[in-house]
Order: sequence, then C-alpha cells, then structure tokens
Amino acid sequence: MQNSTLIWDEKHTPISRYFNDVYFNTDGAIDERTYVFINGNKLSERFLQHKQPIFTVGETGFGTGLSFLILWQTFLGFRKQHPDHILKKLQFFSVEKYPLTQSEMIKIHESVIHDQALKLLAKQLQQQLVNTTCLFNNVSLSILYNDVSHFPEFLAKQNIMIDAWFFDGFSPSKNPDMWSESLFKACYQLTSLGGTFATYSAGGFVRRNLISSGFIVNKCQGFGVKREMLLGYKNEITSPKK
Repeated sequence: MQNSTLIWDEKHTPISRYFNDVYFNTDGAIDERTYVFINGNKLSERFLQHKQPIFTVGETGFGTGLSFLILWQTFLGFRKQHPDHILKKLQFFSVEKYPLTQSEMIKIHESVIHDQALKLLAKQLQQQLVNTTCLFNNVSLSILYNDVSHFPEFLAKQNIMIDAWFFDGFSPSKNPDMWSESLFKACYQLTSLGGTFATYSAGGFVRRNLISSGFIVNKCQGFGVKREMLLGYKNEITSPKK
C-alpha cells in the first residue's frame, strides 16, 4: 500500500493530488452514490429476484469506501426484511492504486456520514482496512491494491462472475485508464448474464467503449445538477465488437 496523496481544498473537499479531482461532491455524497450505484443497478429489486445464495459486486476504484458502506447497509436491510431468502451473502471486489490512510478515511467518513447506523459500519470498515480481505459476517470485501489493469486477472482468479458493477474511477478525462475499452471488455467477460453496471459518467468515449465491449448502454437522468449518467447490462444476444 502506498501513502495517500489526499489533500483538502479551501471548501474542505477531498481531492486526489495524483489526479487533481474530487473524491466526491461534499454536498450529497451519500445520496449521490445511492442514486447512481444502488438505484442505478436496481439492487434492492435485484436482491429480491436473485436465485443464488451469493450476490457479487465489482468496483473500479475503492476510494473512500462510501459506495461499499452504502451497499453493505442496503444488503443488511434486505436480509432483515427477508431472512428466509436464498440470497445470504454479499461479495464486494474493488481495486485501489492509491489507498487512503486510516486517519484520512476516518476524517472523510466523519465529514459526510450522519446516519448513526452507517457510522457504525464505517467504524468496522476503518478497523479492518489493514487487511486486503475483510469479513463482516455475511458480507466480504476484497481489495486489490494495484493498478486497475491487474483487476480483471485478480477477479478471474476468484472464479466468480460479477452481478453488478460500480464504475467509479476519477473523471475520465483525468484518469482514462479506468474507462478504457480494454478494461470494459475484460469486465464484460467477467459479468454474469443479466449483470448490470452503473456510472456517473456520460462521456462520449466512455459510452462508446462500453458499447463496443458488449454492454447494452442507456443514458438516464444524472444526480443533482449532473444532466446524465450511464446504466447498462449484459444481454446473451450481444457480444463485443472486434
């Protein structure tokens, strides 16, 4: 793990010194991630429809861990409402080349998390982040601390297929490797039939790369002032273009 390059600007917004981009919009950070990744992948609905004991999520860019925390809380809510459902376990795989330190993670969580239940989950995460694999009863988190180009190989070794993707790198213009055609093609191959993705980005080259990788891609209303975002899924009758 490398030392973080996190800095805070005059508005108390966390910024990556490597990519000169914000980790999130301070106002509405939790709501934005819920809207984009949880609602965008229709996870509450898909948990209920799932026919297997394990649901697997892949994320490109662990960052502050907020997306994982919100997903964790969502899954716990599902399990509480449906204790007898076949779906018993959530797996989450992510990648991070420049991880935050524990103290930085704590500071960020304290600045944006106000829900008490989510704060308790955040504390559990903060305590276990020294490990590459964290176990929280029926939820597991595995993080590859490396360049995103190694992520598909890492996932393939787990012998799993991804049911939902969180494509969550920094801005495509500042971190293009997270949005490349080669990465998306590898992700497509690791996606279960009917598996979905969601991303806040609606950039033209991002959309084209997703389509050429084989995903069915749709634009929808973005969060807040953001006009559009991208959602999509893997369909058995589609295949990546050569």
